[in-house]
Amino acid sequence: MAPNSTMAPIRPNPTLSEDVISEILLRHAITSKTDQTLLMRYRHDSPAVKEISVLDVDSHQIVAELKLPCSQSEPNFIILGSVNGIVCVIVIISTDEASVYLWNPASRKSKLIPSIDVHVPSGFGYDPIDDDYKVVSIGTSEYYSVDVYLANMDAWRHAPDPIDITYPIDIPSNRFFDVCVKGFLFGIGGYSMVVFDLHKEVLNWAIKLPVIIRDVHDDDDSEYDETRIIEFNNSIAVITLWDKGWNNGKKINMWTLDDDACLSDGGVEASWTTMFSIDLAASAYLVLGYFNNRDLLVLIGGDNCMLCNADKKEANIVPLSVEMAGHQYGRAVYKYTESLVSLAGFKQINWNTVENDN
Repeated sequence: MAPNSTMAPIRPNPTLSEDVISEILLRHAITSKTDQTLLMRYRHDSPAVKEISVLDVDSHQIVAELKLPCSQSEPNFIILGSVNGIVCVIVIISTDEASVYLWNPASRKSKLIPSIDVHVPSGFGYDPIDDDYKVVSIGTSEYYSVDVYLANMDAWRHAPDPIDITYPIDIPSNRFFDVCVKGFLFGIGGYSMVVFDLHKEVLNWAIKLPVIIRDVHDDDDSEYDETRIIEFNNSIAVITLWDKGWNNGKKINMWTLDDDACLSDGGVEASWTTMFSIDLAASAYLVLGYFNNRDLLVLIGGDNCMLCNADKKEANIVPLSVEMAGHQYGRAVYKYTESLVSLAGFKQINWNTVENDN
């Protein structure tokens, strides 16, 4: 080096705050992970005990067995919903007592929220306008009532009156909403689609379905249908399985919602477009949900499932892997994507404690 030359100053490495680092990791986790399916199932050796498994959508393989965020080793539980990597799970303690957790399985953090009546219709979703995660509980007494838990406030509050409509009150017939899409909870009622606007906190049960639901009190056991609402292409679709006896009438139908205007305004009638109607060669008795935006997964037997492609309007039989076959009686499937989303009040789960005091 020449005597008169000078060295360029060394620039210090930039320092990022913890908030910025967390945001980078969060975005990386969301963009780099393939969507996964959160599957609830019964264990082989103990049908009364339920477990949660994470199923990779591409390989159809079980990639993780999840441990619940509570001190009980083998609790009975209900998954209320899964949004942005946050899972709402109700752990049943007794007939009249339950613990409700908001839980991120990826970060192994959770919080215990004020309890909920497990005997009334409920739902869990994300309000993108308020950037808040909310739990909804619908009272089923003589008078209509809805209570909403807000994660940002860590408190319940009473929701306003419903949309002024003349229809009799309808609520999700299976006690839980099927899915949360774009700030709305969707469920199948006794005769209509039940929608709860998470931002306005208003319930709307005046939305007509594209299909008439068979009366659950019908004595004809030879006929069976299952109707569900699923997420499809950033909107919703209605799926119905028909099974009218052993020899005929086995089919699956799918309709998509044409316009979202009916969701918020009680005066706008819903319109639907038929995506496909596929005749089935075997009885299908359980819609598991969409593994991706292409294929609808339908369980048709102990060792097989069927993938229905909405674009091609075709269905293909797919053998279940050994692991998947062991999960065939799981009755609840939720879209799940790993993330580092954290909520106020989250604490690291310590399974060694006698009592989880999140």
